[in-house]
Amino acid sequence: MNPNWWNPAPDSGKYTSSGFTPSWWGTPAPDSGKYTSTSLSPSWAESPVSTSSQANQWALVSNQTPSIQSILLSESETGSLNRPPKLMHLKEYPGWADRFRTYVLGQNTELWIRFTTDFDQAIEVAASSTATFADLPEDQKKTYDLEKKAYAILTQALSKDIYHQFVSFKTTKKLWTV
Repeated sequence: MNPNWWNPAPDSGKYTSSGFTPSWWGTPAPDSGKYTSTSLSPSWAESPVSTSSQANQWALVSNQTPSIQSILLSESETGSLNRPPKLMHLKEYPGWADRFRTYVLGQNTELWIRFTTDFDQAIEVAASSTATFADLPEDQKKTYDLEKKAYAILTQALSKDIYHQFVSFKTTKKLWTV
């Protein structure tokens, strides 16, 4: 990348890029540290420091913002390694359910069992105190841990507008099958 791609044009006070003059940047105002607009200027384009490096940074941000927004929207819809795909509207449920199942199976294949099997409330009661949780057999501790993780993943995958309608369902299977 050419480090001189965005330089002040000689004697003009405007920043140019290979003959292109972005007039919306305007010209640096004397002693104010901000740019005065010669045309419509987005409010974020005003810089507290009037240096060419600041101009470079703002130009790069303005060029990348649409792609960053696109990535964030895409990640919200499809999920990532750290976040499950988000269900934003109930009408999107059929496609989302397949993506969500794939996400859960990718996290832990035993985790999907919690979506298809009822959770024993006796384990929940026993796990409510540290002393009784320690006395649980290893398989019940594992079931409890898987249930809590599955429920957390499922609730994180629902938008607030959807989750608040189903907050009364306290197990993974009940929330999934509703």
